[in-house]
Amino acid sequence: MDMRTTPVTAAAALALAGLLLSGCAGGDAPTSEAEPLVGPSLAGFDPCSALSQSDLQHVGVTEPGEQVDENGEIGCDFRGDDEFLLRISKAETTDLAGWERQRGVFSSFEPNSVGARRGISAVPAGAPEFSWCRQIIAVGDGSVSVEIKYNADTGRADPETCAKALDIAQVLEPALP
Repeated sequence: MDMRTTPVTAAAALALAGLLLSGCAGGDAPTSEAEPLVGPSLAGFDPCSALSQSDLQHVGVTEPGEQVDENGEIGCDFRGDDEFLLRISKAETTDLAGWERQRGVFSSFEPNSVGARRGISAVPAGAPEFSWCRQIIAVGDGSVSVEIKYNADTGRADPETCAKALDIAQVLEPALP
């Protein structure tokens, strides 16, 4: 039997090959249901400009903030009128589960909420010279923190410091991505 290729045979073979290849490629393609859900990114979030000047004045800050980078957290330090330091910082890859793993570095660690977001109110252990509290807010795969530090000689007790950190976090929350 002599096998000759005719135009009809060649076209049929190409069509069959095309169907087979498209079926294989389509079977491995991820569907939107299989893709992981990713929350908002903090890449464009600037802690120094997150609060308006009127918001800053409302919480007792009159001077512009100064950018800081501490342990991979990009933040902004603001000096308050009544002897306190306000730091707003972002941790792009540390979500609430990451903070939970660091629970041992805090003397107080209480889950809470800020607006519609989950949060944690935490008092760092071992800082006797400051009355210090950190309000952590969940943002996508990361978090934003509002820290208040008072000098222990002139500052407030931790519960009052944490209440102020939560108040500022609630003002900040609508501006978060």
